[in-house]
Amino acid sequence: MKKLISAVCIAVFFAVQTAFCNAAALSDITDELFALNMTERGAESFYDGLRLGSADWTVFCYGRLHGAEGSGGFTDSAKQAAAELINAEGFVTPTELQRAAVVLSAFGECSRELINAASYCNTDLDRQGLNAWIWALTAANCSGIEPDDGAVYARLQLAESLIARQLEDGGFALRGSSADADITAAAIIALAPLADNDNVHGALDRAVFALSAIQLEDGGFTSLGIETSESTAQAIIAFAAAGIADERLDNAVSALLRFRTEDGGFSHEPNGSANKMSTVQALQAFTALSLAERGELLFDKPNDTAQELPDMSESSESVSADPSGEYSEIVPETEEAKPTITGFQIKLMISAVIGVTGIAVLIAAIVRRGKRIAVSGIILLILSGAVWLLNIRTPAEYYAEVPENGITVRVGADCTNALPRLGDIDESVNPLSVIPEDGIILPLDEISLPEGATAFDALIEAARASRVRVDYVGSSYGVYVRGIGFVYEFGFGSESGWTYRVNGSAPQMSAGAYELSDGDTVEFIYTCELGYNE
Repeated sequence: MKKLISAVCIAVFFAVQTAFCNAAALSDITDELFALNMTERGAESFYDGLRLGSADWTVFCYGRLHGAEGSGGFTDSAKQAAAELINAEGFVTPTELQRAAVVLSAFGECSRELINAASYCNTDLDRQGLNAWIWALTAANCSGIEPDDGAVYARLQLAESLIARQLEDGGFALRGSSADADITAAAIIALAPLADNDNVHGALDRAVFALSAIQLEDGGFTSLGIETSESTAQAIIAFAAAGIADERLDNAVSALLRFRTEDGGFSHEPNGSANKMSTVQALQAFTALSLAERGELLFDKPNDTAQELPDMSESSESVSADPSGEYSEIVPETEEAKPTITGFQIKLMISAVIGVTGIAVLIAAIVRRGKRIAVSGIILLILSGAVWLLNIRTPAEYYAEVPENGITVRVGADCTNALPRLGDIDESVNPLSVIPEDGIILPLDEISLPEGATAFDALIEAARASRVRVDYVGSSYGVYVRGIGFVYEFGFGSESGWTYRVNGSAPQMSAGAYELSDGDTVEFIYTCELGYNE
């Protein structure tokens, strides 16, 4: 008996010791990734300079692990940005609203207006497709707010709509008849908080089985046939949400750690360099594991604090952020014709105005014999000459400059695939007038970029130089281009949108993650069938 008790005590000791070691290791990894993010931003404290659209998922993870202390500046600006999304004119992609709801929920700041717009009363979910249904349910779970009596959907209805899209093998996918790791994992994450419902529980079990069936022998997961850290990280979050704590989870964690780079980040593919989107997705996975140690889910109900958003119905300011941010909109100058002017001419005009004023002041000083007035005139003349020391350039001159140690690439954007489908156009998204007759929005042309520039950087530089508007969103998977030249996704059906090719091939990563080489050709192409008609 004593031996049995001793054996049990030893087993309990090692189990507790292992649990504490695992928790410590997870905490170390998440802390290191938060510190890496701060170093990249040059921030002294975590929330310095952050707003909605800037590192959203990193902020979400930090809030879930460390609470809302010190986040006031971020949450205030995020609520303002969310209000602008709610009151924006025209079609707003459901996932934009859902992202805002999820992020603010980490701080107990998701309002009833926001979750209604994102989930309970959003009638555009089918317009975007499966992702919108997944994130509508995820946002509703996170918000901690139940719908009003007059809502279009309740959480269980959202779950049932999602389950109706489950494939025969138990998985989920944007297209095709077999489970996709990323989409199946996302569906599991959305359904898990409702597992007490018998129907949801059955669908959840089938989805977990489907995800487990496509796990690689080394523990990882593939996306479009390529093993990636993002797919593996997404599966880890799903396993944690479903309460899976066996070798499937252990092997997935081991597989994800193989993607870690020397600088502490994570790469997209094995033996690759650090990648922002991969690092953020890994952070989500390790945050989910840390929360699981506390008996919590990553995407689930937080504190029950809900606040009303300010009335922004009169606001016309757009949400904007750095291209490395996680959802943003940039608005270059309009495409109206402007007179050609050079930096030299601008300096000449400024110098002439100041010089003429200085001469006039000197003449007045001579007439009035005023020494002080004469000093002012002399100063103005000196300033007139100093203008020529300034490096004044027009935007065209600025973008025409060749950076030191730079590369030259060709970049263009066209929507010629849409031309045969003009009869199917949804003019509430893309008015017919925005479609160029030849389909060419940005002619394929050479531009100069600094070394390390991405395909997305190339698009932005070319668009700014040509005064073409670009709208984009960011996500844990990277930058996603919503519109170029006012031609937007979903303008020709739920499978229409922008994709890109480099040297004729479609890279299996975000345009914001693909680093260009000298001589590359980058083509942004509008597709009407998820890339099949490229």
